[in-house]
Amino acid sequence: MSKGIFKVKDEDSLTVEFSGDEIDEIVPDADMRFSLVILRNGEKHFVEGTEQEIRDALSDL
Repeated sequence: MSKGIFKVKDEDSLTVEFSGDEIDEIVPDADMRFSLVILRNGEKHFVEGTEQEIRDALSDL
């Protein structure tokens, strides 16, 4: 499965890369512009996008 690249909150040039099968859980932020993505390996990334936007980006790959 291909990996998507997502911008990390509050870090202008920092991005993370993961695929849909690596995701354990996506928790939306209160303002719905960011989401906490928890990967199966325990890593946690706070990235731009709603849960639906993240899943849509990964399904387009």
